[in-house]
Amino acid sequence: MGVACCLFGSVGCAVSGGRTDGRKADTIYVGGEILTMAGEKPAYVEALAVRDGRILHTGSRSAAMKRAGADTRVVDLEGKVLLPGFIDGHGHIADYIQQWTLPVLNPPPVGDVNSIEDIRRKLTAHLREQPPAPGRLVVAVGYDDSLLKERRHPTRVDLDAVSPDIPIVILHTSGHLLVANSAALKLAKLTKDSEEVPGGVIRRDPATGEPNGIIEEQAAYAFLPYFPRQTREEQVRIFAEVQKLWASHGITTAQDGIANPDNVNFLREEARQGRLMLDVVSYPMWKVLTKVMRGEVKLEGVEVYAPGSQVSNAGRAHPGRGGMESVPVPGALATNRIRVGVYENHLKIGGVKITGDGSPQGKTAFMTLPYTRPPAGVSSDYRAYPSIEQAELNEWVEWAYRNDLQLLVHSNGDAAVEAFLKSVERARRIVGPKDLRPVAIHAQFARHEQVDRMKELGIVPSFFTAHTFFWGDTHIETFGTERAFGISPLAHAHSIGLKFSNHNDSPVVPPDILMLTWTAVNRVSRSGVVVGPKERVSPYVALKAATDWAAYQYHEESEKGTLEVGKLADLVVLDRNPLKVDPMQIRDLRVLETIKEGKTIFRRGGAR
Repeated sequence: MGVACCLFGSVGCAVSGGRTDGRKADTIYVGGEILTMAGEKPAYVEALAVRDGRILHTGSRSAAMKRAGADTRVVDLEGKVLLPGFIDGHGHIADYIQQWTLPVLNPPPVGDVNSIEDIRRKLTAHLREQPPAPGRLVVAVGYDDSLLKERRHPTRVDLDAVSPDIPIVILHTSGHLLVANSAALKLAKLTKDSEEVPGGVIRRDPATGEPNGIIEEQAAYAFLPYFPRQTREEQVRIFAEVQKLWASHGITTAQDGIANPDNVNFLREEARQGRLMLDVVSYPMWKVLTKVMRGEVKLEGVEVYAPGSQVSNAGRAHPGRGGMESVPVPGALATNRIRVGVYENHLKIGGVKITGDGSPQGKTAFMTLPYTRPPAGVSSDYRAYPSIEQAELNEWVEWAYRNDLQLLVHSNGDAAVEAFLKSVERARRIVGPKDLRPVAIHAQFARHEQVDRMKELGIVPSFFTAHTFFWGDTHIETFGTERAFGISPLAHAHSIGLKFSNHNDSPVVPPDILMLTWTAVNRVSRSGVVVGPKERVSPYVALKAATDWAAYQYHEESEKGTLEVGKLADLVVLDRNPLKVDPMQIRDLRVLETIKEGKTIFRRGGAR
């Protein structure tokens, strides 16, 4: 049999001669390490065949070649590594649209800001180069007080030095705090007399009571109506680049967590126009969903039905990819209905996202014991606070269990984790156990006994091991060594057989899955400290959290996550095998090609 082979599918390669049986493959991959990610231990096959966007065959090369026809491409991997496409356990892909063109205030290695003076310098340059229209809010992103030379947040006074008249807001790297200058505070109508917002804090000057510019958590939503907006054309152009960024890191399934109506409506239209190259799972914010059900907000792609109406699940439903029936909302809204769980043109409404607390790097994660180093100006017994009260959380979780809906609950501190666990325990007592796979987002400071209860309750933790590098040193100062070393307890979860995912929470940190895998395996901080050596996991386990187990989190294990016959041909090609290099080199590996349902959506220059 004569075979003309091509690297990474760059040229169609014809195959002729020899006996074949069954359906013919569109593409056959050979000549590399094909890591299936199926099973508890690494398993490799010689060849993988694809037809119509799905895996047709895995196994021996000789058997694969029996699937070859005249139009089959045979791709020689030339020793490179093929494995399942990466699945984003949690992120905010649509938020990148708004942040794409904003000034970046991140510290290295993401940005170049190391001091408050650097912030002022970058903002001044931005205002000079792109002067805003009168009264328009200027927004910058990514400052990190823990890594600034001054080791404090900027304040209203610091930003007034840039301009006292142009409204300026800078977002904390966590996304859970912001700093506003005097003009921005005036725009948002925040004054000395403003009342505190439940689940948020307006930090104030202790002498005058005036806001000092630092706004935490739910209180920050006062500024959202004034954020700059791109035109529809700009959004479409930027989102195409955002998807390319995700694909360049090997990601084939992304998440839009805590989605607002603008994001969901935008994604719905992008899906309708056929412009989604990735699968995107959207989880509308719980407060937004309440407004949708009341008819106060129009959310396209999330259908609201009159009482008593029958709902069908039209759309591209697949086994294991949803198919939930309609679900009512809590309390007085329980007669309205919403459809979730079905992919339509690569977009799925997966459920609802709830914010349970804040961020550890922002010192707003709700803890059981006081912070070792609390924020400036607060008492020594500071534990932060919840973003949602237990009674409301209980109601939402009970509603989810009554109506077969998946909930994602942001739970960083162990007190927030405890609130979530109690709400699930209560719902299961009232409704009974169901395989809903509610997700504990971040679960950074989950204690071992809490992780044990997650397994009992069917909760999937989505950890955030990137913190060990980006903020590991800060967490040691803020929480003490014992608590800091216990963050993202992957090894313990694995030891009890609990499936989990891992994530970057992008745009909090870049959507680099190989860097994330490196942090799960090594847990090395910026200064070189191993932040919790007992919670390190093997490269294989770390990859399972971004493939097989991440698919399980989304109820998509029959469709994605491993290279098995019948599953989607979502694939990634790496230059080297992460299971065989020095663990410290994992972050240096390169994604050469990303393939979604058999079609290349990213190819690195020179990879051919």
